[in-house]
Amino acid sequence: MMNFTIRNGQVYDPKKGTFQPQDLFLANGKIFYQEEALPSGSVQTIDAAGCFITPGLIDYHTHYFYQGSENGVNPDASSFCMGITTAVDGGTAGTGSYDLFHNTIVVRSSVRLLSYLLVASGGQSNDRYPENLDPRYFDEEKILAFFKRYPKELVGLKTRISKNIIPSPDLARASLKWTVEIAEKAHTRVIVHVTDCTLSLDEVASFLRPGDVICHIYQNRGEHTCLGKDGKVLPGLWEAKNRGVLFDASNGRSNFDLVTAQKAIAQGFLPDIISSDNNCSSWFLPPLYSLPRILSKYREFGMGWKAILDCATRNPASLIGLPELGSLQKETPADLVIWKIIKKDVSYTDINGHRLQGHEVLAPQMTFKDGQCVYCQADFL
Repeated sequence: MMNFTIRNGQVYDPKKGTFQPQDLFLANGKIFYQEEALPSGSVQTIDAAGCFITPGLIDYHTHYFYQGSENGVNPDASSFCMGITTAVDGGTAGTGSYDLFHNTIVVRSSVRLLSYLLVASGGQSNDRYPENLDPRYFDEEKILAFFKRYPKELVGLKTRISKNIIPSPDLARASLKWTVEIAEKAHTRVIVHVTDCTLSLDEVASFLRPGDVICHIYQNRGEHTCLGKDGKVLPGLWEAKNRGVLFDASNGRSNFDLVTAQKAIAQGFLPDIISSDNNCSSWFLPPLYSLPRILSKYREFGMGWKAILDCATRNPASLIGLPELGSLQKETPADLVIWKIIKKDVSYTDINGHRLQGHEVLAPQMTFKDGQCVYCQADFL
């Protein structure tokens, strides 16, 4: 195994929230801060002058069931070049297809891949017709069995409360209520997709427990968004945030609105997680582009780099039960990224036709997974 010395970089300390000059030493797949930790043998030195170093990004919402779902993209091709070392599939598979997803994608991917389990057994197979979220068809016994079968891989139970999926408000309430009850028995969290939501978002939040997640919080499709008619964030969402319900920006192609995000963030309603919702409809293309490009957008909303980086490292690391992946602490897995901030004009768009001019963008130079280089920008070394 090649070992590395990384010199002259500014290392982000997530615990302190600081950037400081620090040399790093990667030995046997772990992080060290003393050169003596390097074993004898091959050591490559990397000059990270003008760069900063962070934990590897954790994309908390992706669609990586490649060739098992119309929406899936290749996990490794989608991750390392973006600085992502750990990803969570956003519930593409239900119990009817999860074994296939595990055996053909998860175990064969180099990126560390975890997943939500969709509460609907059939999963999200295509875009022409959605999953069936009528609670009469939930297979609670099988869902609980899968959480026991994949305890280190399944990190949440996913549902989608959208009008094209479950248009009846009464049925949506019953579906969401039972999803939460199943999750309670499985000792896991619930993740709720709320684009074009059947219910008001504060009502959705009222069903959720501390640690449960609403994703696509800045969407603007249909009558229900995070903003009330007065343009202010719904009081019920503030109450939910205060009691520990979490909010994922989860960009995607159709699940994010620039104006809604600007208004909500200006009021202090910040995301707890920033994920990509990467899928085949916007793979490397606008308006999604990539997770680093999405993170860069939040600088234009007034967020600082510390808060932005924590939303894609420290915070999701805690949610998946692997806090060491968001720490850069001594002897933790050497998942890290060397970055440059490129000063240039960039244009951000959304599906509703809004535009925002940006002025700086995160650019990954090298990505390390378990101490091995898995991506390098062609002109970096």
